[in-house]
This record gives sequence, C-alpha cells and structure tokens, in this order.
Amino acid sequence: MVRDPDLLFVDPCHLVRHIRKLHSWGYELVTFGELAHALREGTGAGRAALTFDDGFVDNLRELPAILAGEQARATVFVPSGWLGQSHPSAPWTRVMTDSEVVELSRAGVEIGCHTHSHPDLSTLTREQALEEFTTAKGILEELLDRPVETAAYPFGRTSVTARAACRDAGLLAACRTCGEGTFSDPYDIPRQDMTNGSSMTGLRLKRVGRYENLMRRLPFRAARSARRRALELRR
Repeated sequence: MVRDPDLLFVDPCHLVRHIRKLHSWGYELVTFGELAHALREGTGAGRAALTFDDGFVDNLRELPAILAGEQARATVFVPSGWLGQSHPSAPWTRVMTDSEVVELSRAGVEIGCHTHSHPDLSTLTREQALEEFTTAKGILEELLDRPVETAAYPFGRTSVTARAACRDAGLLAACRTCGEGTFSDPYDIPRQDMTNGSSMTGLRLKRVGRYENLMRRLPFRAARSARRRALELRR
C-alpha cells in the first residue's frame, strides 16, 4: 500500500471526475500559459487550467490519454535538476527523464518551469532566485527546442523578490498554491489544490473561493483530517 502523506498524487479516476465537473460548469480547460494570456487580455472568465507539479513519470504514463479522452489541456511544471531522479518525498517513484519530458510535450502537454533545485524561493536572495529560474528555463528550452514561458513556485511559496526574479528570467507568468495570490498579477496567480484527499464539495468551495476561509475554522479542519485518515486506511 503506497502512502501519500504529502498529498502529491491524484488517482486518475478522481482526476476524470474533477475534469467532468469543471466541464459541466462550463469551463474550457486550457494550459496555464493560455490562461495567463487570457487573464492579461481580460478574457479569463470561463477558462480553467489543470496543473501538475514536480514532473512525476506518471504524468507521461497516465495524463495524455486522460486529456485526450476528456478534451482537456494541461501544464506540468518540471524541476530541471530532478530529471530522472527518485522524488525526495516519494522515493517509490521518479521524475521524468529528459526524453520523457520531450515525449510529454509532443503529446500536447505544456511544460513549465518549477525551478532547478526546488527550493523555498521565499528564503532566497534575488540573485539566487534568478539563478534557479534561468537555469531551469535554459535546460528545459534546450530539451524542448521551444520557449518555456510559465512557472510554478515550489511549495507555492514566493516573495516580492522571487516574483521579480521570475519576471527578469524571461518567464511570462507564475502561480502559487492554496488559493494565495491575485489574478491581477501575472507572477502571483492563485491555484487551488486538488489531491487524493479532496472531495467534490471541496472543488465546489474552491471554485467560489470559500474553501481556504472555511479550513481556517477548527471544525472544518477536523472533518478534513478525519476524511483523509479514512481514505488512507482504505488504500
């Protein structure tokens, strides 16, 4: 039985349910780059982006077929320094290799930057953050022979300095996690997490921006923790 204490994975059948629910609400599922461009143009309403961090090999094995079957697009953010290595928080699996990243891109999935070594950018100087972004962007662009224009901040953590470094590295947009950020800043775009512990009720609450506020209240946190423990026992 594989544990997922860091909530890094989503069961493919759950992902399909999420996609179908978003479609039923009328969303067009686009890449993060396409969403960021639409936000700049003021046409983001009715669009949503599916994003996946860390470049796990199952992104190649599972994701393209799901996207094709559900008429959706997605973005995978890859830490360039982890290519082909076991994931530090999930050593039973690994990050894609160079050739697998290329294969995933050719399957129509957008490849985004997730820095080079996956640090907490909020703790770095501007020069260190800039090096993380420029190194990762350069490696991925050489692999793909195409521009890499989007990024996701590791752990969802950023700062004014990190956002400036992301911009100065030539990236056009970046996103966080846990609903933090603002759609008015292309380098601080919020994301909502959907993991194996997430319910369809959670998806509805995240859609309307109420989830994070509710989870700050003790009874809701307790209910979420109990549900996650029950899910772990069933795996």
